[in-house]
Amino acid sequence: MSSAILTNINTYPIKSIKGVSLNRALVKDTGLELDRNFVITDLNGKFITGRTKSSLVLVESKITSAGLILNAPGMPELAIFYANFSKTYQNVQVWNDQISAQHCDDKIDHWFSMYLNFSCKVYYLGEHSHRSVLGYEHKLSFADGYPLLLISEASLNALNNRLKQPVTMAQFRPNLVVSQCLDFAEDGWHKIRIGDVNFEIVKPCSRCIFTTVNEVNGQRNKQKEPLSTLKKFRQAQDKEIYFGQNLIALNEGSIKIGDKVEIISKQTAPQYSNLKL
Repeated sequence: MSSAILTNINTYPIKSIKGVSLNRALVKDTGLELDRNFVITDLNGKFITGRTKSSLVLVESKITSAGLILNAPGMPELAIFYANFSKTYQNVQVWNDQISAQHCDDKIDHWFSMYLNFSCKVYYLGEHSHRSVLGYEHKLSFADGYPLLLISEASLNALNNRLKQPVTMAQFRPNLVVSQCLDFAEDGWHKIRIGDVNFEIVKPCSRCIFTTVNEVNGQRNKQKEPLSTLKKFRQAQDKEIYFGQNLIALNEGSIKIGDKVEIISKQTAPQYSNLKL
């Protein structure tokens, strides 16, 4: 089989909204440039995601030089300008991490509060923001725990072959999608190179109820698919269900669609104890 290639690059400027497909991207310590640099919180600063507010996946963003332009069903278009952000920093909570984040502005808070029918605030990973994560030395965005997620198209096909209703890659929200490799080949990769960037695959990605949210209608699958099917062949001894691989970038650089995925080193792929074909 020929070498794997990079076929999709996706960034998610605001945590849990619809991804933006890119032809090329700059990779930084925090992951892809702009990836999850914004987070929505409740009034106490606790983060909000599509796990509880599934309609967030219907919010579309366009990246501009000055900020973002947002659209969502039933809402007027919203322009976000970095220049209008407040100078106020507040601690926000993403999982167990406390992060000093820059409050955006009241207009953005109001827009999301109206859309979600829930009082909320929006914060940005500003110049003075810092988030330290155990075992990761670099700056991290509002991502769950790691800066990048990779999945192969072959792995999605292997899952869809087991499903009555196929799902799209968008439900798993990867940053990097690769093709021309065997299904779950990425389980055994350790260090890879794409474009200018060397990456290390640090752990499989454990999956949650968010994967059951349909990216087209924002509705959660009543049968908890595809999570229920994944559980049958991708659940480990720790009872977590894994699909996709978490990466860190070992240097900054650029990547683009069509780049070769060079496998620098491999590792032993995890074993899933309840494998059911």
